[in-house]
Amino acid sequence: MQRAIDSVLAQTHSPIELIVADDGSTDGSQEYLRELHSQGTLTAILNTAGKSKGACYGRNKAISLARGEFISGLDDDDYFEPWRIETFIKKWAEYTANGESFSALFDSVVEHRKSGPVACYDTKVATYQNLRKGNVVGNQVFTKTSYLKAVGGFDEQMPALQDWDTWLRLSNHYGDILNVNTRSYIQIQNHEGERITGKPADKIRFAFNRLMNKLQPLTRSEESHLLATMYSGYPQIDIRISELFKIFMGGHFRKVAQVVKRTLLK
Repeated sequence: MQRAIDSVLAQTHSPIELIVADDGSTDGSQEYLRELHSQGTLTAILNTAGKSKGACYGRNKAISLARGEFISGLDDDDYFEPWRIETFIKKWAEYTANGESFSALFDSVVEHRKSGPVACYDTKVATYQNLRKGNVVGNQVFTKTSYLKAVGGFDEQMPALQDWDTWLRLSNHYGDILNVNTRSYIQIQNHEGERITGKPADKIRFAFNRLMNKLQPLTRSEESHLLATMYSGYPQIDIRISELFKIFMGGHFRKVAQVVKRTLLK
């Protein structure tokens, strides 16, 4: 967490309002946040109830307190490059002056995996139609605070995929999400902490079902893409023949073969 906070404080743009939500950690993070809160460095939202309320609850509390025109997010095990916020603000002004209509900005991500760094999310423009088939944006955007509040923030019933769900609502209401492509978000995958790919299968399946219900009516192609994304991204998912058939009928033959091979090798 300290690295994440330090990366925000090191931004070339200032001032920045920093709000940190802690969902009941017991590793000393709350004491650290209380100290920074008392110093006026940040606003700390601490869950001391002893039971997790979920990431979306903390995010929504932070959104409700935010006073700035713009807002962005950062997971506690990731960090920003120093130019990130300044770039977003400059690009927002530039695109607006050019008459472009958009809901948010995002940036390509550098994932630090055990095998080494990998660049991800290089899609130039994320449209609502693109997002109906998959999350081509990643886990963070930069948008107007009023936009995020207007679409209802993050769905607290979603145990996973909450970012994707929110970007869908943003793009549907306010327009495309544009990539500034400077690779300013560093995502750490090579540690033991839980990320979405390690969540229990029942939570992943529940999240996909909830997302797909929100997107109804789905075309055959959209349903096939979504199911293919679920199976390819989350190997813990139990196989259902009816879903594999839909993936196959959508033309994702290689994906079906990969899932079958993975199952046989277990």
